[in-house]
Amino acid sequence: MTHEQVIENFVKEGQRGTGFSVKATKDMLYSPIAARTWPNYRPPERLPLAVRLSDDSLLVNGASLRHSIRRHQRTTLKAAEASKSRFGVVPFHSIVAAWTDGEKNDWGEAPIPIKDLQKEVSIVVSSEGERWKQVKTRDKYGQEETTTVHTLGDSVVRVKDHYYLSAVDETGVGAGMYFLAELATDRAPETLEDAFNALKPPVVREAEARGSNIMRQGEWFAIPTMLRTSELMRDVERGIAAYRLNHVLGNDGHHQLEEAIIYRAGDRKGQVFARGVLTHTKNEHTDLDLGTIRWYLIVHNVAGAAYTLTGKGTAQFD
Repeated sequence: MTHEQVIENFVKEGQRGTGFSVKATKDMLYSPIAARTWPNYRPPERLPLAVRLSDDSLLVNGASLRHSIRRHQRTTLKAAEASKSRFGVVPFHSIVAAWTDGEKNDWGEAPIPIKDLQKEVSIVVSSEGERWKQVKTRDKYGQEETTTVHTLGDSVVRVKDHYYLSAVDETGVGAGMYFLAELATDRAPETLEDAFNALKPPVVREAEARGSNIMRQGEWFAIPTMLRTSELMRDVERGIAAYRLNHVLGNDGHHQLEEAIIYRAGDRKGQVFARGVLTHTKNEHTDLDLGTIRWYLIVHNVAGAAYTLTGKGTAQFD
């Protein structure tokens, strides 16, 4: 059989098939990869392209695979998009990271048995397929900007007892950054909009309802305030807040504030205000210019564990 026939038959009919570098069982479409050569020979490993889950939906591997397999991966994606099946496109490295609570981040190091994957993973909100999409954002003046990002096809998946949003963050450099974020809910979201809104803390949703110009970099939101510099600096002088330059948010974080005031006591204890440029120390996100006049309240999203992908295609904590 040709590779295209093996892929089409698996995706549309759930049929077994054998090609030279693509094979299918009733549960998995994969490419056999030689593990070792003589004299330390081992049977070829199975690099999954797609797995048929227990409800007959498809979990398609969205990881950046080696060049020799990429064509088969694209064919699989197109076949899934053309089929009537529910499907999600998620890098299997990220599934491993979610499965092991971040202890492992590479499918090759910790492959999940297919029967376990079928039992513990499901597609909650189906993907719309791989595509380029236009995302609208606003700058510090409230002017609308349009960014083009490449998406594997946003979707929501269940891994064990948790729900995850699989999507692309338009604030990532280039054509955006893939992420898999755990939703802080025990109820399955019905739509992608519900899933994205679940990441927003109440203070962000309240500010949006007022029409505030909310900006964001990665998991951090910036909410404009009417606080004066003199008011904030008085609190610094009183000792209930601290003024910092190049303050990095969070423990072991990577998002850095050019100017920050961090409250240590009082009614605002724990709050962080910033102005200037919000940068990413690993250059994985586009700089966010907050300006030098207005102070912004900086708040984290309400996701649980979140995983991005390195250049090698393996999952990592942001």
